[in-house]
Amino acid sequence: MGGHAALRARGGADPRRCGRRRRGLRGHPVTTGQQHADALAAAPADGRYDRVVRLAQAIFGAPIAALNLLGEHEQHTVAAVGTPRASSPVSESICRFTIEQDDVVEIADLRADERFRQYPIVAGPPRVRFYAGVPLHAASGAKVGVLCILDLVPRDLGPTQREMLADLGAMLERELSVQEEMARAGEVQRLLLPSEPPALEGLEVAGRVLQAREAGGDFFDWQVQPGEGGDELRLLLADVMGKGLAASLIASEVRAVLRTHARYVGVAEAVRRSAETTARDLDSNGRFVTLWAGRVDPRTGDVEYVDAGHGLGVIASPRGVRRLTQDQLPLGMPVDTTWTSAHDVLAEDELLVVVSDGVFDVFGSVEAALDGVERLLEPPMSCADVVDRIVAYAAARGTSDDVTAVVVRRTGSAPGAGATRQEEEQV
Repeated sequence: MGGHAALRARGGADPRRCGRRRRGLRGHPVTTGQQHADALAAAPADGRYDRVVRLAQAIFGAPIAALNLLGEHEQHTVAAVGTPRASSPVSESICRFTIEQDDVVEIADLRADERFRQYPIVAGPPRVRFYAGVPLHAASGAKVGVLCILDLVPRDLGPTQREMLADLGAMLERELSVQEEMARAGEVQRLLLPSEPPALEGLEVAGRVLQAREAGGDFFDWQVQPGEGGDELRLLLADVMGKGLAASLIASEVRAVLRTHARYVGVAEAVRRSAETTARDLDSNGRFVTLWAGRVDPRTGDVEYVDAGHGLGVIASPRGVRRLTQDQLPLGMPVDTTWTSAHDVLAEDELLVVVSDGVFDVFGSVEAALDGVERLLEPPMSCADVVDRIVAYAAARGTSDDVTAVVVRRTGSAPGAGATRQEEEQV
């Protein structure tokens, strides 16, 4: 077989699978698939596709096997054996022809086909000759990529081999669907995080989550609630054991429950009620939640907090760092427990800093973490800059966990703040 007739869509795949693919494509323009592909390529897959690609290489005895996602401008090789994981122009992609088909595409000799003989991988190293690929679809039905195998010599696949390649493609489609669902869950989780600082005069606040995967167990929250002397800040940072979709669902539940209870009761009672409300779900999923929940009065600087097994809240200033921690259990532990609150005072030259395990892990010990936080606060910066610096520091050192940081500073502009300080001086 030679010339351009060598490119053909061959049978052999399960007719039910092929029919499903054709129906799934109706109503989905090519640009939809390209946008899906770019999004999937940008999301960390944690080796989700590697097993199937390695299996394809072993089954067919080909030196090269790859999963290529075809974006709007680039082809992204996200899993491969025998070739680098990289991006290249779609215009140089053989897979762009395959993605227009519904079934397995086979090209016995690329050098004999006038459309491909000048392609870089054909005319230059590794000088491939044989190509076979199967188009892949996202959960929406949009075409997003191709599983392909390449050889350095011409060859033909038999009907059984084409069927096996189609089956491997179906396996990867399932993995792509999982990846897409994870990305969607992560986006929903991010939408539940605060989008802007709270409108509370007298406090500067910033927070950020950097997830290790598409979705994770870290989250933070803040809300303005009435207090005895005026509006106060309710603050929360929590970490659900584990990562992924299950942890993100539990995190969303705990956040919603705590936010609801915090509207009506004090900090400790809100934690107790939330633990009671979520106990069944935490137990059935084998999860627990560490959290730091607090209340900050912008006029007096009073900080009331509950530390439920978290241990990563501090008040930092040029004078040093002191921890805001208690010896109390996380939510979801299979023992009866109670939670009480403790108090401290945030001066106007101090920062309240609460971080997650992802930050702590890069230091290795409490002492090193405290020293590290103190160094990260120099020179004086805005709360947003401090948060960005903490997150970037942990990420640059390869933490494998979610990284979250929340920072609060008093600005001294709260109504009544000056009078409160004067009264304290008189006392």
